[in-house]
Amino acid sequence: MSPSTDPVARNIIIITTTLTVLMVLEYIWFLSDEIRLVWPRFWKTTESKIYVVTRYAGLAGQSFNIWFAFRMVSGVPNSTFTCRTWILYQAATTQCLLLSVELLLMLRVYKMYKKNETIRILLFIFGSAQSAALAVNTRLFMTGTSYFPTCVIISPHHSRIYISASIILTFMLILITMLWRFFGSTSSWTETPRTWLKLAVRDGSCTTIAIMVIFIFMFLCTTRVINTRMSGNFVFYVLFSCLWFAAGRIVLHQEKFRKIQESQKGNVHDPSRWTETIEVDLGDVEPFDDPDACPTSASSLEVESTKAFTSFDSMSDAGTRDITDEHIYEWEDELRTYIHAH
Repeated sequence: MSPSTDPVARNIIIITTTLTVLMVLEYIWFLSDEIRLVWPRFWKTTESKIYVVTRYAGLAGQSFNIWFAFRMVSGVPNSTFTCRTWILYQAATTQCLLLSVELLLMLRVYKMYKKNETIRILLFIFGSAQSAALAVNTRLFMTGTSYFPTCVIISPHHSRIYISASIILTFMLILITMLWRFFGSTSSWTETPRTWLKLAVRDGSCTTIAIMVIFIFMFLCTTRVINTRMSGNFVFYVLFSCLWFAAGRIVLHQEKFRKIQESQKGNVHDPSRWTETIEVDLGDVEPFDDPDACPTSASSLEVESTKAFTSFDSMSDAGTRDITDEHIYEWEDELRTYIHAH
């Protein structure tokens, strides 16, 4: 690297190389989980298809990113057409990854609200508006951005303000709907759906907050509140990697949860584990303050037990049945038969 190397290009290559190393380590670390959990369900679920496409297209795209970053730092001049194509590539890959992550999060919000039609329409409107805003402003961004012959951006076009605002609003809606459901009336949910909800909200909150922080920073840089040449150059690389990590973690955590539920279901089918599963020392059970929550008669206890199963059934539309993709009620029927027989 020569002493006259553009410092912005040098910083780009440092950031790109670091992110590439992290992506490769992430891929290697979770490869066994991917083969065990995702690939067998590739043709069965939308999430698995999104995972595979983003995983490998993202790695291929990052390989191209680091190649072009080394080209920029070497000082090789490019034509105007080449630089505009590079910017178009950035917009296209960013939009594809954004749509993938948005779809994964929206599917979880849709399940949280028991596949409510109003929620589906609201998510569709915001997602479509964000995609349209990016598509419309891409041409303005391509023609209005000034850059050096190496394609290092000097000053980005102001159209990025509208792109940032639309994306921030979309992810803010996803975050609010998730938190609203999480802190809302979920007291009737049984343990499995509540555990799934906590997992979905945790992954969704981390993803939406990280993406909103990136776009808020880009918004402030475009409006000159923060004045730095790096804003127009390194945001793409950071956002690209962030979306790649988010898509992978969301699907892998979902599949791990489903696998745990399947293993617990298998334990109930195993007669050697029935005693371990259903034995309760009634002497250690203390009554609740609410008499309606803890009836005193044995017959009432049986009715309450039946209600617990019914509550679980009612939550199946919230994503539990979709998580396991199995007939989860078969073992419940067998367990009831066993309990009544003894």
